[in-house]
Amino acid sequence: MQKIAVVTDFDGTLMEQDVGDVIMEGLGVINEPQVTLASRLFREKKVGSLAWIEAAYPMLAGRQEQVDKLIEDVYLRDGAREFIDFCEQKDVPITVLSDGMLYYIEQILGREQVEVDRIIGNPITYLADGEFQFGLQNTNPACKWCGCCKASVVKQLKKEGWLVIYIGDGSSDYYGSGFADWIFARARLARYLKEEGTAYYPFETFHDILNIIRPAWDSFLSSTATRRLQERFPAACKF
Repeated sequence: MQKIAVVTDFDGTLMEQDVGDVIMEGLGVINEPQVTLASRLFREKKVGSLAWIEAAYPMLAGRQEQVDKLIEDVYLRDGAREFIDFCEQKDVPITVLSDGMLYYIEQILGREQVEVDRIIGNPITYLADGEFQFGLQNTNPACKWCGCCKASVVKQLKKEGWLVIYIGDGSSDYYGSGFADWIFARARLARYLKEEGTAYYPFETFHDILNIIRPAWDSFLSSTATRRLQERFPAACKF
C-alpha cells in the first residue's frame, strides 16, 4: 500500500470564512482604487492572485491590532477537528496550503490549538516589534500568476511518492488540485471542476469528507478509490 498526504486550503476550506476577505472588507482595503482595479483584472483573468496580493496586502502595514480584532470571530469549518484527528490516527500528514497571509493562519491555528505538519502560505506577517513584513511564497521563475504556487507543493509531494488528497474551494486551488490524486471541492473550485468534467467529491463540511474516506480508506491506500484524477494538468501552470 502507498502513503497518503492531505493538502488543504485554509480560507473558506479549513475555515468557515474566507479570513482574507473578512480582513480586507473589515478594513476597507477592498474599496481602495488600486485594489478595485486589481480585483477587476483578476475577475477578467488578466492577472492572477499575485498582482492582487501586491496591491492589497501592503495596506495592512501598521494595522496589526485591527487585524487581530477582526480574526477573533472566525472559526473552523464543521468537522475539521475530527478530520485532523482521523489523519493523526492514520499517520497522514496534513499540509495547510494557502494563498493568504501567513500571520493570520498561524494566529488562528495557534488559538484553536490545531496542529498540522506544515503551514505554507505567503510570508506576510508582523514581526515581534510590530514591523510589517511582506513576501510571496511563489519562487517559480516560470510563472508569477499566483502568490503561493500551490501546484509546486503538490507536485513535490507526488515526486516524493505520496498519494495526495486535495481539499479546496477557490481559484488558486484549481491549480494545486490539478496534480493531486483525489479532490474534495466546494464553491468556486467545484464549479470549475464541474464545468470541465473533472471528477471530484463535493463537500460542505469535513464530516462529508470523513463519510467518504473513512469507510473506503483501504481503497484510498491501494489507490483504487473512485474519482481518481487521470492526467489533469492546468494549462496556466508553467514548470
